[in-house]
Amino acid sequence: MNSKPSMRDATARRNDTATAYIRHAFRPADRLAVVVINKVTGSVVQRLGTVQRITQTDFLAWLRKQNESGCEIYVSMNSLKEGAEGRTKKDIAAIRHIYFDFDSDGTAAVTAIKARKDLPPPSYLLNTSPDKFQVIWNVEGFGLEDAENLQRGLARQTGADIAATDAARVLRIPGFENHKYAEPFLVTVEQLSVEAHTPQDFPTLAKEERSWPGENDAPTRATHSPRIPSQSERDWAFARRALARGEPEHL
Repeated sequence: MNSKPSMRDATARRNDTATAYIRHAFRPADRLAVVVINKVTGSVVQRLGTVQRITQTDFLAWLRKQNESGCEIYVSMNSLKEGAEGRTKKDIAAIRHIYFDFDSDGTAAVTAIKARKDLPPPSYLLNTSPDKFQVIWNVEGFGLEDAENLQRGLARQTGADIAATDAARVLRIPGFENHKYAEPFLVTVEQLSVEAHTPQDFPTLAKEERSWPGENDAPTRATHSPRIPSQSERDWAFARRALARGEPEHL
């Protein structure tokens, strides 16, 4: 008897991973943006729908088909307003997460975060590619500005990508493959906490730590060499340009 898992079994497990993650990370009525990016063709599709709709079998099957054709799959990390037509800061209804994206030295960064006594344990660790991680906390009671200030400050402290700290950010969904490499990398998730954390669970940061890069720098900064954009910044710019060419779809 052949005990090797079938392709159908593997797909079911991956869909279960994606469904469990989305349903635990958000509330059933939360409206989210799912973004599908094809770097080869330059196409970007953004679909807006509730958690309940996004995790239905037919929609997951569509996402799976897109991913198998080489597309990258992302979801907005904060819920959107009922009448939202896009995924900008003005469209955000509630902050659901604090998050960081580590594009380099991710293993060491995650180890350091786990060891910090002033941070609650992360809700999820997403391994998005070799030595690259997304660290996410479920939260409640945060305003948009407070969330972004905290993310910018902690990104400076931890070495996370500061470009990936705005509240309208999308991150990868576990259970789908990252196609940025010669060999696709399956995005996995580890859940470390079931609690939703409040602002009081995180450290208070000084104003200079919470500002955007350059806000508190001396004027002479303009004479320095230009900063090389991070991968998150390049991806974000690519998606913005593509989405500007068409309207998002609603589920």
